[in-house]
Amino acid sequence: MKKNIGQILLAIIYLLPCGAFQAGFTARHASALREGDQWTGEVVNDEDGRIRGCIVTPGVSETDFTIQIDGNEADLGNFGSVVYRKITSDAKRQQYQGFRPGTLPPHLLPTYKSFAMDEVAREAILEAMQQNNIRPFESARVDMLIEQVSIPPKPKKKKKGKKKKKANAEPQAEPDAPIVWETFDTMDEALKAGWEPGQSFSFVAKNCKGQKVEPVQTERPPVI
Repeated sequence: MKKNIGQILLAIIYLLPCGAFQAGFTARHASALREGDQWTGEVVNDEDGRIRGCIVTPGVSETDFTIQIDGNEADLGNFGSVVYRKITSDAKRQQYQGFRPGTLPPHLLPTYKSFAMDEVAREAILEAMQQNNIRPFESARVDMLIEQVSIPPKPKKKKKGKKKKKANAEPQAEPDAPIVWETFDTMDEALKAGWEPGQSFSFVAKNCKGQKVEPVQTERPPVI
């Protein structure tokens, strides 16, 4: 799925300082992501070019859908990291009053994190719609409502200080407790709870508007 740079600029112009988002916003979402790879606008993480971990449910009408995205299966952590790294890299080329060149004002970082999370979620939904033969309406990207955002818990800090070992005491293995993700009603709440670019997240998107289309089957040319 290709994104026009002009459309992206219109969507985020109110978030970024003038000129902070240069042309050439490119990063690629893929499970084999490597440093320096470029995104061509495709949100995929499998060799067959399909995003995993998405469930599409029909809504109240033929053009309304609810889509659930599993962040781990869809590999949204890598995608978010690339988006955030790119926009902050571009922003560092700007000059901010009172800050050295290449330094971002700390108060802008939450805005960049918010954009990265929102951009990743909406791109994943549009890709899920297209691969399920749903043609998104022109306003689908803006109309979708993102809810039930789940993020992994913050890692617990290890307490400093050494405990004295008792003589002849056998080491006890700590049981592997399942990691329970925290779920929030909105993306803003998940951000305030500590989501960071590079972490995965799962969510549900409602009011995803599009037209279901039949896949076009092309016939193979006859062998002469």
